[in-house]
Amino acid sequence: MIVASFSNVSKSFGKNSALKDLNLEVKKGQAVALLGPNGAGKSTALTILQGLRQPTTGTVRIFGQKPGTPDAMARIGVTPQTTDFPPQLSPRELLEFASAHFQRPRNIDQLIETFALNTLIDRRVQGFSGGERRRVALALCFAGNPELVILDEPTSGLDAAGQKDFSIMANQFVADGGALILTSHYWLEIESIANHIVMIDNGITVMDGTVPDIKSAFGLNHISFFSATPGPHIKKNYQLENENWELVTNDSDDAVRTLIKSGEPFSNLKVTPRDLEEAIAIYRQKQTANADQNGAVQ
Repeated sequence: MIVASFSNVSKSFGKNSALKDLNLEVKKGQAVALLGPNGAGKSTALTILQGLRQPTTGTVRIFGQKPGTPDAMARIGVTPQTTDFPPQLSPRELLEFASAHFQRPRNIDQLIETFALNTLIDRRVQGFSGGERRRVALALCFAGNPELVILDEPTSGLDAAGQKDFSIMANQFVADGGALILTSHYWLEIESIANHIVMIDNGITVMDGTVPDIKSAFGLNHISFFSATPGPHIKKNYQLENENWELVTNDSDDAVRTLIKSGEPFSNLKVTPRDLEEAIAIYRQKQTANADQNGAVQ
């Protein structure tokens, strides 16, 4: 089931294009990470999805409707990059106020427990730290028992424990059939939550796929071992780095089988999957090289 979609969506501000023919789908039970450098158009896309801005061209649908309709708004939760609250109110009062706007809100006591608000719940937010305010903002995002959550840098300001707790909660939300779209600069968070990656740059989609597909597309298994007397197979296929022979490949199983069949001596074999950050970096390097090559040809 498609929860939200962008179809050939462009957005211009005067002569500046924030989005150019963006295509994106978010399905039930899917966690999509929307990535890109600062100014790529991520926040613009999220504000359009909320109905806060209108696309210049193209079509956006959320639960089959135009964004911003009362029914669509009742089925989403949002945590923007920055939030502010009336200083005299407590988290409990904020949660009660937000919950009153939904037909099937989440239990407030469960939200308090999930987002570790026990010691904060009846204090005024005026003296809260940035991390404490962020926990309140995340709890408010889920107060209406949403089917889709839109999270713009959701754990900015949280400590490591808070980030881990949020990842656990987000994974459970998706496993229960919720849909999630987030932006983040924390690679560990992206890998621990997202099962799908969309990258935009200068408003254009430049990458769209699952995390395993993106990793495998760029040969991201790292093989390393020690060999004091390497033979011709090792010397031909591996690079010597800091006394270890190394190879990056997208078929480590075949490489190890071939190494064993060669009969050449080795020890301390390690096969390590390289992370998503490296995959993205390799992709961007290839994109830059292709662009430079095309420019040279022209």
